[in-house]
Amino acid sequence: MHDFQTTRWSLISQVRQDSDSGRVRTALGELCQRNWYPVYAFIRRRGIGVEDAQDLTQGFFQHLLTHDLISRAQREKGRFRSFLLGCLKHHLDNEWQKGTSKKRGGHLSPVHLDAMDAEERYRLESRSMAADDDTVFDQQWAQSILDQAVALLRTEQADRGRFELMLPALLGNEDRVALMEATGMNEGSLKVAIHRLRKRYRELLRQVVADTVETDAEVDEELAYLTACLRL
Repeated sequence: MHDFQTTRWSLISQVRQDSDSGRVRTALGELCQRNWYPVYAFIRRRGIGVEDAQDLTQGFFQHLLTHDLISRAQREKGRFRSFLLGCLKHHLDNEWQKGTSKKRGGHLSPVHLDAMDAEERYRLESRSMAADDDTVFDQQWAQSILDQAVALLRTEQADRGRFELMLPALLGNEDRVALMEATGMNEGSLKVAIHRLRKRYRELLRQVVADTVETDAEVDEELAYLTACLRL
C-alpha cells in the first residue's frame, strides 16, 4: 500500500486508480484544501455574497469530485490551473441557470474554508486585485504556489525559530544587521545561510510548479507567468 503523494497531478492520477474510498476521500480533501482560496476569490469577484460564495466554493469541489470530472484532468492536457478554472466557470454558469447553489454537506468531508480569515484576506486584497476575474484567479493561484513552497521549506528546517527570522530574506527584504544580532551569526555566515535558503526555496518553488504543468520545459514559462501576475 502506498500513500498519496502531495503533488496535484500525481494525486489526481492515484485518485483515479485507487479503490480504497477512505484514502480517496483523504486525498481529495487535500486537493480541495490546497486550491480553495483562488476559487473563493474568483467567486467573490463576481459579486457573490460571503455566505453564498462559501457555499458555492464547497459545492464546486463536491461537484468536481463527484461527477467524474477528475477523470478528465489528464496531465498531458496541460496546466492544472487552467483545468480548474475552466471547470469552475462551467459550474458557475450552470448554477446561475438553475438559480441554486450547492450547500455544504454531502458524503464528502467538508473543506475547511477558514471563512472569516478568508473574507478578511479578500477584503484586504480586493482593492489591489486586477480588473479581470481570470487574472485574479491566477494571482491567487500564484500566491498559493509561493505559500506551498515556503511551507515545504519550513518543514525542512531544524531551527524553526531562526527560519522565521530569516523569512524576509527569501524576497530580499531582510535587515542583515538585525538578523546578525537576532541569530548570533557573523556577516559571512549569514550571507552563506541566506544564499542556501534562497537556493533551496527556488528548487522547491520549481518543484511545486512542475507538479501543475505538463512537461519540465513548461516550468520556466509558468513561473514567469505567475511572477508577472503577482506584479500586477
